[in-house]
Amino acid sequence: MAIVVVGAGAIGMLAAGRLAQAGERTILLARPGSAAAIAREGLHLAEAGQAATVIHLPTITDAAQLAPADQPAELAIVCVKGYDTAGALPALAALQPRAVLTLQNGIGNEELLAAEFGAARVISGAITTSVEVEAPGRVAVAKAGGIGIAPLDTAGQAAARRAAQALRAAGFVVLDAPDYRAMKWSKALLNMLGNATAAILDMTVAEVYANRQLLAIERRAFREALATMDRLGLAPINLPRYPAALLARAMRYLPPALLDPILRRVVAGGRGRKPPSLLLDLTRGSARSEGEFLYGAVARAAAQAGVAAPVNRALWEVLQAIAGGRAPWEGYRRQPERLLAAIDRATRGTAVIS
Repeated sequence: MAIVVVGAGAIGMLAAGRLAQAGERTILLARPGSAAAIAREGLHLAEAGQAATVIHLPTITDAAQLAPADQPAELAIVCVKGYDTAGALPALAALQPRAVLTLQNGIGNEELLAAEFGAARVISGAITTSVEVEAPGRVAVAKAGGIGIAPLDTAGQAAARRAAQALRAAGFVVLDAPDYRAMKWSKALLNMLGNATAAILDMTVAEVYANRQLLAIERRAFREALATMDRLGLAPINLPRYPAALLARAMRYLPPALLDPILRRVVAGGRGRKPPSLLLDLTRGSARSEGEFLYGAVARAAAQAGVAAPVNRALWEVLQAIAGGRAPWEGYRRQPERLLAAIDRATRGTAVIS
């Protein structure tokens, strides 16, 4: 039986490559271009100055191509963008996996998968390793991290333990988290930092964090998410090599004079050369944004919980409008005052896009 990694983006290729190197029977379900590159040249992994090529990695472009000997899949690892989850459900169903692990960013993917496969078969994952796609079939680890693992309910604990064991054997630092929702919200807090503002304004994270007004917006969005977590009864947790709980305490209690230099060093200085994911989405011309599962998810959860989250609402609505072509990106690029005005309108309860 096999592990099938669904999606050949940065995380999918890293997971498939490491699992295959560790001796796991691993198959990668990829788009035709990526599959052809891997079949031709192998999968190239670069990390900490070391490079490796995984030659024998079976790659398929359709779930129907899974060999009978590999059916049903022992585990399917979902590594597609959040907005592609619904579209991936037929392929996942065709794999007939005994368990499904999501390593996707954002809030809400677990619930979509559980509605299809049942909560007992779904495992929540949060990966903190930063990975870049250098070319089809080539990925490089920009910053080491790890993976948090949690079942959705007690019936899935055995499957979660097996998945964690396979990932540890593949060289990942793995955290067994007690509550998947607290884990995914904690990861979302990290994904939100220096992401939407940089994308909307087409600025580097360092430029955003050098602007006091924009940095204040970053703090407000983060604190709105914390307030929502409080209402939901979720406490931030530290993830592998990412102290989300410690950062949350700093965000709650430190004054800006002490907090802002820390944020500039940790967020802007720690990102390195990798552009924010939401900026990459806009640059590629994607009609959808993964901000739907970050700022959009926070705004929706806040509204349902009776918590005010105007900054998250505004960031998501502007992102959505730009990606969907309803607002020209040129109207916001390198124009902080436009974004600040949209957030002010949201705070006053009026239309964000005008």
